[in-house]
Amino acid sequence: MSLRISTKLIILLIGLTLIVLVTVLTAVNNTFSKTLNEDIVLDFSQLQGFFKQQQTLQYDRLVESSYLISENSTYKANVELNDPASVNFTVNEFALFIKTDLFVVTNNDGEVLAWLNNQERAGSNISSRRSVQNALNGIEPPLNIEWPRLWAVDGELFQIVTIPIYAGNTIIGTTTLGTKFQDSEARLLKQNTPLDVIMFLDENPIAYSNVNENMTIYSLFVNSKKELVDSLTTNLEISTPFRANLNDKEVLAFISPLGTEERAYYLAYVPVDVQFQILGTIQQNILLIAASSFLVIVPIAFIIAGAFSGPIQRLTKAMLKVREGDLDVEVQSNSHDEVGILTKTFNEMIQGLRERFALTKYVGDHTLKMIQEKQTVDLDEKASFQELAILFTDIRGSTSKISTSTPEEFLEKLNKTLGKQADTVLLHKGSIDKYVGDSLIALFAGVDSLKAAINAAIEIQKDFKSDNELNEFFDGIGIGINYGKVILGNMGAKERMDYTVIGSEVNLCARLCSAAKDGQILIPKELISQYSHEIEGLSFRGIGTQELKGFKDSIEVSEVLYHLQQHPL
Repeated sequence: MSLRISTKLIILLIGLTLIVLVTVLTAVNNTFSKTLNEDIVLDFSQLQGFFKQQQTLQYDRLVESSYLISENSTYKANVELNDPASVNFTVNEFALFIKTDLFVVTNNDGEVLAWLNNQERAGSNISSRRSVQNALNGIEPPLNIEWPRLWAVDGELFQIVTIPIYAGNTIIGTTTLGTKFQDSEARLLKQNTPLDVIMFLDENPIAYSNVNENMTIYSLFVNSKKELVDSLTTNLEISTPFRANLNDKEVLAFISPLGTEERAYYLAYVPVDVQFQILGTIQQNILLIAASSFLVIVPIAFIIAGAFSGPIQRLTKAMLKVREGDLDVEVQSNSHDEVGILTKTFNEMIQGLRERFALTKYVGDHTLKMIQEKQTVDLDEKASFQELAILFTDIRGSTSKISTSTPEEFLEKLNKTLGKQADTVLLHKGSIDKYVGDSLIALFAGVDSLKAAINAAIEIQKDFKSDNELNEFFDGIGIGINYGKVILGNMGAKERMDYTVIGSEVNLCARLCSAAKDGQILIPKELISQYSHEIEGLSFRGIGTQELKGFKDSIEVSEVLYHLQQHPL
């Protein structure tokens, strides 16, 4: 039977329409399923990143507070007396000024001298706790941690830091400070993600982002995952996302340890139907379009074919540009069908890539240079020794301002002075290594690097002194400078790496910064004679020897002399 051309065309167009619709349905389904799964995995990854950042900030605060307390002469004298009553009095005095949920002091045998709000524990021996053992053996807390140390006490969980207490070179006891895991930590960890978070000690919930949930169900759930939990908390590993039935709902979930020394972990989950609801809506819309296509006439079929082909071609061209590295593309679409949704998703994806590139400003200049030179970051790449000048700054008086100013005002002033410091470092061809609280760490390489670091330090001090607003808010800036051989390389965990420096020269620079008074710039005296040709024209004054923490021998220290320029008011 012969058919007219018009009939064949109609059949062909309808067939092509059906093929296109089936193809689009498959493509959209696969694309959105993949995108939604990736979004969920990204939410999990961001959640873990938030946790690491949150615990690192807590750790830094605990370490700083522990050292400040343990260096107090009255505190050390009471500990050396080995008198629980006097130590407990001192502990309660300090507790009025620091934010801590756990405050424990032991003597050099590991016996408790004082335990904040729990003095009946005085006399008990806790030397079996690994953190106390390490402190009694003279092991200091590391600068950076991969996992926080944990203590479980009476069914409560604390992130802790334990440091030794020295009298001269003798360890006379330990100080332990800790913060308790509570619902606020779980809600902070949840952030703006659709995930819910529950923290556990063994099978017992200790903190949750949604207090309305029935915790018995979740205890039974994690108990059914006992082998997985044991493996993760023992090996300090994070589970891959998995599907499970939780409270009669299918969820996507993962489990992560909270830290070391305790069987503590958190469960993060999100219902599957919440994430995939939009996909079902899209599928229904496409099926409706497919059903109505049988009723349209040939001209409408042509219009539909054209309407589909045009946006797809534009989207394809845009994808090719992206493959060539051009991210300044955006596909315009006024339609609200599946192609329009696909185009919108593409535009959002490109926006996300632009945002990720924007994150490079949070990475040190030397790190960006390394990535650009190597194209990819090899986590197993060997580190190397480098001759570098190091500069540490510390803003004095910032801690007291936290409690007497609003967060907005404090961060405005802090960012203003740190921003000026960073501009000065870059002006002198230095590189910002990192910011640690209210401190800045910068590196200088190449010819005249030591002189560049000193000139940058002088300009930082002058710039700060000339700003009346900052002078009235903060007490001043202390700066330490050093030069020597350091290790430069990738440090950290595979989830979060730092391309940074480490070594005794770095530690000495940090100690000099801590010893510097307001407005003072300290430098090892031996560098002045050793590199006199490089730093010619600069003025110095010896201030004698100093005993610096972590260094066996005394260090001859000099300060950099500079004159402040008078600025008209």
